[in-house]
Amino acid sequence: MAFHCRACASIRSTALLLVLLSLGGCSAFYELSPEVQQRIASESEALSPKITEDEAVQEAASSAIRRELALPEPIAIPESAALRDYVQLALSRNPRIQARIRDIEALGLRVPQVSSLSDPMLSIVPPTGDMVQTAGGEMGGAIGLSQGMPWPGKLSAMGRAAEQVVRIALSNLDTERLRVIADVKQAYADLYQAQVSIDVSRELETLLQRVRDSAQARVAAGTTSQQDLLRSEVELYALTNTRIDYEQQFTTTAARLNILMDRAVDAPLPAPRAIEPEPLQWRLLDLLRRTDETSPQLAALRQAVQRDLVNVELAKLQYYPDFSLGGLFTFIMNGGRSPVANGEDVWSLNVGVTLPIWFDKLRSGVLQRNAETLASALRYRSGRNDVLFALQNLLVRVDTDYRKAILLRDGILPRAQQAVSVAQSGYEAGRVDFATLLAGWRRLLELSLDYHRSLASLERNLSEVEFVAGGDLQPRDPQEKRP
Repeated sequence: MAFHCRACASIRSTALLLVLLSLGGCSAFYELSPEVQQRIASESEALSPKITEDEAVQEAASSAIRRELALPEPIAIPESAALRDYVQLALSRNPRIQARIRDIEALGLRVPQVSSLSDPMLSIVPPTGDMVQTAGGEMGGAIGLSQGMPWPGKLSAMGRAAEQVVRIALSNLDTERLRVIADVKQAYADLYQAQVSIDVSRELETLLQRVRDSAQARVAAGTTSQQDLLRSEVELYALTNTRIDYEQQFTTTAARLNILMDRAVDAPLPAPRAIEPEPLQWRLLDLLRRTDETSPQLAALRQAVQRDLVNVELAKLQYYPDFSLGGLFTFIMNGGRSPVANGEDVWSLNVGVTLPIWFDKLRSGVLQRNAETLASALRYRSGRNDVLFALQNLLVRVDTDYRKAILLRDGILPRAQQAVSVAQSGYEAGRVDFATLLAGWRRLLELSLDYHRSLASLERNLSEVEFVAGGDLQPRDPQEKRP
């Protein structure tokens, strides 16, 4: 009975020590900064299932493994939908973005894991074999508890380094969103180009049919050869063949746009709205300064430098020892040889400390982190140079597309249309040969398609500028039109 009471007392004492060590572990916990916590919460709020719903998570994973995921639904899009509606739908449904958010949730939950104390170690010495004999009595067993205690500041540094990884992931999420936006805008421009190419082909097909009818009338009147009629019919068939290619491009592009919105691949889309050429009112250096402030790609590179600086701090903390704090409760049996033996149990505490004496290894760790920091700084510099080149290249393309579209719209196309009209009248009057009329018609077709290709290219390049620059380009002053 006495032994049982002592065992109960030892268990209570050990439990008390365990609680104290656990509290010490909690005090070492590094919390994410409030802004990061709030950002993660807001990003994951709309996602389902929640990571706390274990059964729902298992079911979602099992459905993917069993290839039972439902196909995207044909979500209705109104005829009045504009490009911004497509963008919003893609941002709310695109699985690439949602996967990034899940990654961020996982990275955020790593912070308390790496910044907390390791689990305490409970050790038990059962009464087996020849136990130690003491003057107070034979050792009847022992129970101990120990806890590793890193040097102050190490766990905090590990937590801050893990938080920087979360910040990098958040910037990568912003980059992914910009990429999806740019992809949607580019797919929409491709859809516009395919649709307009179909429309232009049909309009010019109507024009060519009138040319064929004129040729047929002249053949019937005996004023021209059958060759003109055959050539006009060949051109009509060729134009129809080309229109079939444009229709295939439209279907493919519509499927790509649907997939970006996580929509049924064959779901119908409203006809894209007309595009009007507008200049981009930004200069290179102004845009570069703006990009350095707003680009999530460059932000991620800067945050990587900050992460490596924390890792340098952590490497320097390795010069300092870590500790181990433990307690041992030993059961002593009655019947010791000492005349004053009373069989009382024994408490003992132990403190351990690591000896960081291998200075070459520790210094190598610091130098490694220094090298990684410098490499990250150079990657930021290289990334900024890449952005500078990309912006310069894109601004030239945008300016070229804009000037080309304006020239075609206001100068070349009206004259080409007039030339075809004059040539057709001349052909009907017998003053212009069929080859001249056909050449003018072909040129009009090429120029009409070239104009709309320039508009689509302008939109694609503008969307790429916004991706590189970190978002929509607001005008620099209220008098400027928004590009």
